[in-house]
Amino acid sequence: MANKICSKCATLFHCACETSGCWCETIFIDMGTLSELKKQYDNCLCPTCLKKYEIKEEKGIII
Repeated sequence: MANKICSKCATLFHCACETSGCWCETIFIDMGTLSELKKQYDNCLCPTCLKKYEIKEEKGIII
């Protein structure tokens, strides 16, 4: 696990992306949005920032 600084808000957070089971694997983001985030930021986002882009389901409908 590595310490990283969020590319969006500069918060320090723990990243385990080089191993299976990182927290970011549980956040589902539209591929188009993910592509835009990769263009806009040069590194990972913290859990709080990344969750703002998460696909949410409401009564079986993705919103």
